[in-house]
Amino acid sequence: MSEIRLTNLTLGIFCLLGTLQAQAAPVRLLTQQQLPYSNQQADGHQSGLALETVRCVMNKLQHPVEIKFLPWKRAQNLVEQGEADGFFPASQNSERDRYATLSQVIAPQQWRWYFLAENTAKPLSEEFRQSATVGAYFGSNMLTWLKSSGYRIYATPPAHDQLLKMLLAGRVGAVLASDLAMYEAIYVAHAEHQVRSELQEDKPLGVYFSHRFLKEDPEFLNRFNAELPSCRSKI
Repeated sequence: MSEIRLTNLTLGIFCLLGTLQAQAAPVRLLTQQQLPYSNQQADGHQSGLALETVRCVMNKLQHPVEIKFLPWKRAQNLVEQGEADGFFPASQNSERDRYATLSQVIAPQQWRWYFLAENTAKPLSEEFRQSATVGAYFGSNMLTWLKSSGYRIYATPPAHDQLLKMLLAGRVGAVLASDLAMYEAIYVAHAEHQVRSELQEDKPLGVYFSHRFLKEDPEFLNRFNAELPSCRSKI
């Protein structure tokens, strides 16, 4: 009888552990509306190059995830304040490193300068740095870099399409932008022949997971990174 009771107790414990695992709190991730990386339609359907990679990894880990769309600066602030577990797609900078750790690459990105087609300015020249007005979208790593590099910042709209409109209207001399996101904006605006671009640097994108979250599950990031190669290959 005691053996039967012990067996039943053991089975009960395993069932309880299985139930608790199934009910594990979802990882709370924040992102922004930015084609082609992440997109949320009016009916709530979510898609995008970076978003689908993240979902693929979380499915492989068998861990629930909630992805919420917010303005980019607010998303970062909420992660810093402990109100969410991470944000993406993001490139590395020292400010973000204070409160979060960046995963391996989930999507490619180049920082590129965009000018009106007839503008022959050299963005890395001292003359350009001191005289030209430039822009980048609000909350971006590119904007942080422009500030620290001494450029004259005039435009900080919240999205690439607005940044493009300012450039086409002549309100800024150049903008620094994410290449795939700006390509989408240029394509929608039929402005392919109105602008030119120059490469600033490659800045691949990952997920920033908060230090608080990773402290609770120290092996999570290793598991996440291990699944990334197979998920990237499917996108």
